[in-house]
Amino acid sequence: MEWKVRGIRGATTVTDNSQKDMEEAVSELLDAIETKNQLDPEDIVSVTFTATGDLDAIFPAAIARQRPHWENVPLLDVQQMSVQNSLKRCVRVLIHVNTPKPQKEIAHVYLRGASNLRPDWGLTHTSHSVVNG
Repeated sequence: MEWKVRGIRGATTVTDNSQKDMEEAVSELLDAIETKNQLDPEDIVSVTFTATGDLDAIFPAAIARQRPHWENVPLLDVQQMSVQNSLKRCVRVLIHVNTPKPQKEIAHVYLRGASNLRPDWGLTHTSHSVVNG
């Protein structure tokens, strides 16, 4: 079985710009991505988070770094570019992972208010429940 580097995308929104709300939203997103993809942190190549300019209570990477077995994962935070009328209080993630799975088996996860960002992938969560497989 051939292993390749694949990208896993995800996004969520945060209720308020507070450390507590950001920790809850980012943890929920990473939990869902890990579960849906049966992700082993040892297989993660790198993770890039973006946050909209209205979120500055804590770095999403600081939240991820507290996860079990994520202490050695290369993490990066950047600010999402500001686009008129775009989604507010949004955290996006791109996880590069070594995997034997084909691209079509990668589960991209969009939660809360971000669930409509990529409806074409059909792999979204809304609020706190699974909509599709």
